[in-house]
Amino acid sequence: MTRKLQIIISTSTALILAYSALGQDTPNARTDGAALTPDRALRSQRRDRLNDAAKASDIIGITVINNQNEKLGKVEDLAVDMESGRIVQVILSTGGFIGVGDTLIAVPPGALHHDIAGKVLRLDAGKEKLANAPKFETSKWAECSDANHLSAVYSYYGEEPDFNFIQSGDAVVDGQPKKADGGKCMIPASRLSQVQKASKLMGTPVKNLQDEKLGNVENLLVDLPSGRVVAVIISSGGFLGMDDELSGVPPTALRFTTDRDTLQLDTSKEMLGNAPHFKANQWPDFAQPDYATGVYRAYKVDPYFTNGADNTARNVRDRNDRTLTPLDQGNSHSDIGVTAQIRKEIIASKDMSVDAQNVKIITKDGRVTLRGPVNSAEEKRQVGEIADRIANPGNVDNQLEVKLTASNGN
Repeated sequence: MTRKLQIIISTSTALILAYSALGQDTPNARTDGAALTPDRALRSQRRDRLNDAAKASDIIGITVINNQNEKLGKVEDLAVDMESGRIVQVILSTGGFIGVGDTLIAVPPGALHHDIAGKVLRLDAGKEKLANAPKFETSKWAECSDANHLSAVYSYYGEEPDFNFIQSGDAVVDGQPKKADGGKCMIPASRLSQVQKASKLMGTPVKNLQDEKLGNVENLLVDLPSGRVVAVIISSGGFLGMDDELSGVPPTALRFTTDRDTLQLDTSKEMLGNAPHFKANQWPDFAQPDYATGVYRAYKVDPYFTNGADNTARNVRDRNDRTLTPLDQGNSHSDIGVTAQIRKEIIASKDMSVDAQNVKIITKDGRVTLRGPVNSAEEKRQVGEIADRIANPGNVDNQLEVKLTASNGN
């Protein structure tokens, strides 16, 4: 009997010690904040990848619900810093839900989950939490956008890891945005008061450094989980001489003029024409890292995201000074004419994919280089055939790459 009792006591003690050890290893039990918990790991991953690419016009006005499917309100607007490409905060209107009319609160973008199927945003917050949340007053825009208020907002929703983009000193060095957090652009604290509503940014004129009007901001593509603006959509058709044409531009390629009523883009008509652009009724999928990366490369801007693929060889080639990029487009009337004619015929081909319509065409001293992804070997052949017909076969270097998909056996 004594022997059995000893075994029972020993076993119980071992179980208690085991559960104690498990409790110590549980992320919530840690107090030093140093452990990379699953939640923190998820935040880290979402900041460094392209999660979504929703139109700001679709996000503004969208219904916000909680995890119990209770309606919390709607998105009133997005507070955006264009030069850094940051969504600083999302402004919600909670009128009626917490017993008062049209109360505005600010929420970190990463606290919201875009339920695309349900056409709603989800926020893990109940009625009481929202009632006690930091309020936002448009009449006190600067005060509600300063570093102290933002810190309180991010802390309230447990999004402190995402609040790392404020630069207390000068955020521009030698005319370029200062980088931190693995190369990410930061916002100087002094510029927080100039953060703008996304709805106000739409319609803003865009000019080049020669004061030529390129178009207006048509829309913004936003990635809420990472708190970033993926691309600024510019109505470039009039400048390019193509009706109903839109161009996607990395936000960090744009700068406000001194009066902050116009955006400037350092580009020429030829460069803009060679960068990815599309018809207003044929939007490409910017959530595909390959396409979005092509947009950033066209303007020699490093993307904030990684696409998870090993593009080392392509990156080395693209950054090699001996490799042609759209910036190397010749300025002669002949070179410009060849590029424009090839582009025109590709777009006129009804069976071409959006990728094929946006391939890079660089003509320099009569020689044409074709770059970028296409959907099939047939598209590569067709695009090459158009270029051969216009520039002669001996003057065309077809570097087009067929996308690897299940449909082509890869």
